[in-house]
Amino acid sequence: MVVRFFSRPFLNAVGLLTLAAGSAGAHVVPNMTVEAEFAADGRYALQINVDPRTFLASDPTSLPPVPASWYQEQSAEQAAATKAKAQEYLVAALGLLFGGQKTALPACEIQPIDGEDNTPLEPDTQEVHFLARVQGSVPPGAASFQVDFAKDANTTLILLPQQKGGSAARPQVIFPGETSRPFELTFVPNAKPGVAPKPAASSSAGRMAVGLLLAAVLVLLFQGWRLLNKYRHHHRWHQRPKKDE
Repeated sequence: MVVRFFSRPFLNAVGLLTLAAGSAGAHVVPNMTVEAEFAADGRYALQINVDPRTFLASDPTSLPPVPASWYQEQSAEQAAATKAKAQEYLVAALGLLFGGQKTALPACEIQPIDGEDNTPLEPDTQEVHFLARVQGSVPPGAASFQVDFAKDANTTLILLPQQKGGSAARPQVIFPGETSRPFELTFVPNAKPGVAPKPAASSSAGRMAVGLLLAAVLVLLFQGWRLLNKYRHHHRWHQRPKKDE
């Protein structure tokens, strides 16, 4: 067994049992659950349930379910290191694809939860999991979502995508090294935001009309000014006194 990360509370709580696991037989394979919800404004939210065995050992089945006391007994520094290790594992294991274009998993907000009912930890909680929350925006023009699962993810993934206001899609089971089926994002526009040909044309036509109107007004003012000057000149000539003969 190769342990990737451990702290003293972990050794105190399950170390001896872990060392005996090889001879006692393998434990149940943990899995990861990803709930993906997409809103009509192009925002998305992911909730990822992570069993800590996936990043504590290269073979998660060699570990028993991790007791909540392992995390509860950690110092603030140890808890921060545990969350950082979970984040590192998730970034390496999960790639997000929008419209077929792969992007890295954004930074997650990670908190410990009850591994049995996904509620906050309580003093009597038996097994600890971690809930990672991710929020972001779908890239302009992307009309599908997929998850690319790394070969060394150490577990299976259950993907539950849903479009807000619509029915949830059929859950997908993904094995390491696989990519999920595309989940269609029907609300995402095909054009990039800010591109609106018709309003732009209307705006240009409006500006042209205003320009022509101003030009016409200027021409009229100029013609009026010329006529006024001509009238004044003619009027002064007629008013000029005649010389005595």
